[in-house]
Amino acid sequence: MKKQIRIGTRESLLACAQAEQLKQYIETNCPQYEAVLVKMKTTGDKILDRNLDEIGGKGLFVRELDLALLDPRNAQNFAGRPEFLCCDMETADYRGILFNFWNGYWTENRDLIPAVCCAIDREAIISSVLLGQGEAAYGPLQQNVYNNPDVERYDYDPARAREILEAAGCVMGENGFYTRNGQEIGFVISVMAGEQDRIDIAQAAAQQLRDVGVNCTVDLPAQMDWGGQMACLIGWGSPFDADDHTYKVFGTGKGANYSGYSNALVDQYLTEARQSDDPAVRKAAYANFQTALAEDPAFAFICYVDADYVASSALRGIAPDTVLGHHGVGIFWNVTQWTLEN
Repeated sequence: MKKQIRIGTRESLLACAQAEQLKQYIETNCPQYEAVLVKMKTTGDKILDRNLDEIGGKGLFVRELDLALLDPRNAQNFAGRPEFLCCDMETADYRGILFNFWNGYWTENRDLIPAVCCAIDREAIISSVLLGQGEAAYGPLQQNVYNNPDVERYDYDPARAREILEAAGCVMGENGFYTRNGQEIGFVISVMAGEQDRIDIAQAAAQQLRDVGVNCTVDLPAQMDWGGQMACLIGWGSPFDADDHTYKVFGTGKGANYSGYSNALVDQYLTEARQSDDPAVRKAAYANFQTALAEDPAFAFICYVDADYVASSALRGIAPDTVLGHHGVGIFWNVTQWTLEN
């Protein structure tokens, strides 16, 4: 029996013709599949007695098909409205402050990173920015079977942050910020424009750092300068194999290592884990990796963010218990089982 692919389309002649072309292409080039057209009427197809501009414009022809990933503040505008389906889904997608080790500032001040980690009130950020839709982060594998929950978490402790700074020779200045060797302790977090939740998280973390005496500010550059910036509000995470967003992100010189981070023990344990198919060996290696990473942080982990999807209430079949990936990727894993009620 051939596997079936369902192609959704409006019932209009043009839409069906385009869908039919896709159907023929699939069946010609992938003979193991049978393509089936699933036709539907949208609001725009049903209302035929009024001009388009009187009933909402061209969007009426796709309203029933829309599925949007929104930030929590926008998603809450749809909560409780019967015409919409709101899905608050867990993810393996975390946010944190990436320290740029190509920048000389962190060559001199790498020992102060634990103070930065202790100065961040993760629960306050989750409550105020994410409206409670997230989880405090302490490492990159919290949603993975190889997570090590026993690592140093750098829980919010402003007194400890100050102790670390002062033990490292930092002295509080008259302006409320620490200095060391005549240099003010502070840095800029760069944030990619277009993701409001990242901007808000960065702003909240910067204020918390200023409160303990680290002069932290936020910048929204037109283009990210991975080699020159001091730090950035990073997002990563995968619900799949633990190797997916670890080796390439934290391994020395690897393709997605945008911070210049390098740690010999981290490299050793990540290599051991990916070279074995024995679950026990991999578990031990990933546990050691997470311990080494916590002892020499590449990021100040802040939070895991839920994915807020909003769709038409006619949509059926989304699996709400699925743990999604970076940017909410993965919601379509069972799309062949989705249906739209008339």
